[in-house]
Amino acid sequence: MTVSLALPSTLALQVEHAGRGEFDIGLRLALDPALLDAMRRPRLTLLWGTLAPTRTLLAGATSLVVGGTPVRLFDGGNAFDGYFVARLARRLARLIAPDPASEPLAPDPVVFPREGPHEALSRLRLSRAFTCFQLAELIENTPTSPEPLFVLDLLATFYDESVPLRDGERLLATTLTHLKRLAAVAPVIVGAHEPQTLVKERWRLLDDLQAAADAAWMLRAPQEESVQQMRLF
Repeated sequence: MTVSLALPSTLALQVEHAGRGEFDIGLRLALDPALLDAMRRPRLTLLWGTLAPTRTLLAGATSLVVGGTPVRLFDGGNAFDGYFVARLARRLARLIAPDPASEPLAPDPVVFPREGPHEALSRLRLSRAFTCFQLAELIENTPTSPEPLFVLDLLATFYDESVPLRDGERLLATTLTHLKRLAAVAPVIVGAHEPQTLVKERWRLLDDLQAAADAAWMLRAPQEESVQQMRLF
């Protein structure tokens, strides 16, 4: 069963469409308790939409590393935005740890240590893959670890028409098996986008990913949020 997540869709949508200099929205998202809670649980979590929610994943990953948690990040769609991450880390690193006497934002609030962004970003281990075969191999060879794993735009290279659909499905099935293996002991957060018009037959790849996920969240426009319902598989 895949559980639909109630995450801040409107805020995330604004982050995805914001300009490179608009960091206040990213900062608010990085501090959102609902997003952080979803990214701390050991399970396979899927965030998807018309566009891959890359900045949403980057905001969550940056928040974790600034808070002291090492993070593994795999870029499957050449989507990593180092400028966004560095600026966001600098803003987060300036924050003072919450006052113990104040009411916490969440049962397990993030505490930001007093250190610079460079120290925080040293906990972010980035690996890039430029084909679905490279990404599948990268995930297959990844050992289990308590460190959260973020995968940016997982299906981008699987949508490549030069890869036969049957081969893509077989490769994705193996990849999902290993993602589930990793998610048994640590949070695995995957981003994906819908296939474009020319590769609509590849919708089944997204369907397979949704079916494998323990929890899924679709990035919706604000007017669509009221009709979001749980989807069962």
